Amino acid sequence: MTDKPDIKRKKPTPPETPIHTIQAGAVTAAIWRRQSPAGYMYLDFSLTRSFESLSSGNTGHSKNFFARNRQELTQVIAQATDWIEQQELKKGAGENLAA
Repeated sequence: MTDKPDIKRKKPTPPETPIHTIQAGAVTAAIWRRQSPAGYMYLDFSLTRSFESLSSGNTGHSKNFFARNRQELTQVIAQATDWIEQQELKKGAGENLAA
């Protein structure tokens, strides 16, 4: 008889949600509150592009972009970095980091 090792399963954690989003056309920046292993809180952002499949009509999101997304990307990146800088200034003035 063989003993199978006990496999401890992690409890599922709820998915993170961004604290703020910025959209221009098909491009979206999601701003996240993160914490380093040392406990330092910071903000960063991720970019996605929404699309609709011509063949099936299904919609989705991609982390890949086309040259034609340049203007939307530039706009969303500028707005996301401005928003994060404003939150950091508020934090420096004694307020909580972004809410």
